[in-house]
Amino acid sequence: MPSLQIRDLPDPLHRLLQRRASAQKRSLSQQALADLEAIVGGDPRQRRQLALERIAQRWQQRPALQWEEAPESLIRSDRER
Repeated sequence: MPSLQIRDLPDPLHRLLQRRASAQKRSLSQQALADLEAIVGGDPRQRRQLALERIAQRWQQRPALQWEEAPESLIRSDRER
């Protein structure tokens, strides 16, 4: 997994990050990673969930498909081939 090292971090920023980490009961690294995820696009699971919700909304807005033949009969005829 890739890593990131930050040099010359200003003291006020370091203290702020430490306070945030302590308040969330996280390590300094965990808090920095959580903050970066929030800035860059959030948790991948949350992004995936939002994408799935958008897809579901699009499907709900589309009219229902009208089949010329019932799906059951299509499957039956395919099995009989």
